[in-house]
Amino acid sequence: MSDESQRWKDKYFACLEHQEQLERHWAERLDLLRRGLVRSSLAAEGNDRAVDECMRALREVVRGEQPEQGLAALLPRLEKAVLDSERRRQQHTQQNVAALSALAEQLLQLELPREVRKGLKQFLRRVEARITEHRELPAVLAELSGLQYQALQRFEGSREARPGLLQRLFGSREGADLATAGVAEAAAPGPSAPPAGETAIVPPEAAPEATAERSPAGAATITLDSLPLDPGLLLGESAGDPAYALPAAEPGYSAIAPHVAASLRRLLDELDLPAFHRPQAEALRQRLEGGLNWYELVPALDDLAVLVLAVADGGQREFADYLQQLNERLADFLGSLNSAQEGYADSQENVRQLDQEIRAQVGELQQSVQEATDLDGLKRSLESRLEKLLGRMAEYRQQRDRHDQALQQRLNGLVERVACMEQEAAVFRERLEQQRQKSLIDPLTGLPNRAAWNERLELEVARRRRYGGELLLAVLDVDHFKRVNDSFGHQAGDKVLKLVAAELARRLRKTDFIARYGGEEFVLLLPGTPPEGGRQLLEALRQAVEACPFHFKGERVTITFSGGLAAFVGEATAEEVFERADQALYRAKDGGRNRIELA
Repeated sequence: MSDESQRWKDKYFACLEHQEQLERHWAERLDLLRRGLVRSSLAAEGNDRAVDECMRALREVVRGEQPEQGLAALLPRLEKAVLDSERRRQQHTQQNVAALSALAEQLLQLELPREVRKGLKQFLRRVEARITEHRELPAVLAELSGLQYQALQRFEGSREARPGLLQRLFGSREGADLATAGVAEAAAPGPSAPPAGETAIVPPEAAPEATAERSPAGAATITLDSLPLDPGLLLGESAGDPAYALPAAEPGYSAIAPHVAASLRRLLDELDLPAFHRPQAEALRQRLEGGLNWYELVPALDDLAVLVLAVADGGQREFADYLQQLNERLADFLGSLNSAQEGYADSQENVRQLDQEIRAQVGELQQSVQEATDLDGLKRSLESRLEKLLGRMAEYRQQRDRHDQALQQRLNGLVERVACMEQEAAVFRERLEQQRQKSLIDPLTGLPNRAAWNERLELEVARRRRYGGELLLAVLDVDHFKRVNDSFGHQAGDKVLKLVAAELARRLRKTDFIARYGGEEFVLLLPGTPPEGGRQLLEALRQAVEACPFHFKGERVTITFSGGLAAFVGEATAEEVFERADQALYRAKDGGRNRIELA
């Protein structure tokens, strides 16, 4: 064997050995990949049923002899299952955030210490960012559980320490004991004494020298001067501005039934109902005009809810019909464009055919001229050829006129459809803008709500970063608002919020912005205002609210608020400035309330 043959043989064996090494190497890699996929699929189980099924199928495919075909068929299904699982996970996360935020918001409605309210507000600001991580959920729940425990402990402690009716009425525990002793004693009633065991309340002019004495019958006689309440409260005297008068108490249904029926009728009148539901609405209106008792209220509310849902479904149905019509018109529009394009193609084809025919006619003319032997034959041949050529030109002109006319009609129809679609789109844009504006208004106070606040805050911060200037942020909180609800009822609390909001909005400048942040909290933006000027403005607002003549059965009820003011400095974010204003508000609360603190 020659040296050249031996060299090629050695080279072949070396390549063969290298190929075997590569096969073993790739076999090892494939085995590692299979083992990794199997273990990864096992680790991923337990989160979603569809993903678990795909993982089990993946393990079966990987353990097979030829996994390529199985993987090619399984991967699209696995990808869809993973995307669906991620979408459901995000939905669950949003639901968890909404539920936890709602629970924290409910706790904030209580009269809580500063550190508990601060912890709840910090929890609200961080909950959305923290709950996106599954491992953070137990910590978030533990933190909320601790805050809830502190709030409820405070609430239970205040309930246990709350004085009883006799103690609140007579001003001290001794007064309650005196009344109880009067009830326990038994004696023969005198002609002018109250029955045994009863307490007599005597006007101050009848017993000016006594504060509490025992009657011959053993009953406790209490003068009005000995009570911690205003005598006008018990004698029915009234004073103050009726616009600021608070409700006497949470009234019974018989007292508020006409107002409930009137409110329901106004709501029914504002509903734009479909024709199918109008008879039902008319029947409900007659029931409301006839007066409602307590037992008819729930069915009436159920019927009204059905009508409201009908309006909502009608709006969605109208929008869906509009989208369907828009889709059909766009399809028609596209068909017209396709027809126009086909007509243009036909026109181009006619032009090409005409050019070919003219060239053929001209070629035949040249050939006739070259083959002509006499002048008369040439003349007849030329006339025949020219007549054919003129006839073809006239036919082409007619086709072109018909095509132009059809194209013009199509274009006119398209213009009309586009104009109609633009008009309908403008109507829907206007409706959407109206709905958007309604969604930015707080229904109780009529002020912008928190969503409108976030939108305006982002705009003002962006404007300041671009053009510079002063920008102040203030947080206001009505003092002891829970006491108003507990003492006079929630209707009184709502009236206080409406009147305070109206008083604040009336005294602000046009460039200022106020919104209801939530509960009894209001937030303000003061652009182009230095800190001292903003402080003076808030002081004027505080004094104006304090001077409002709220009264309850003749008793003067003073409503005040505390506020924190912070300025945007440097590149500070809105969250940082709000936190500083919130801290200033807590300092104002700790400092005695009814004051303004500057951050």
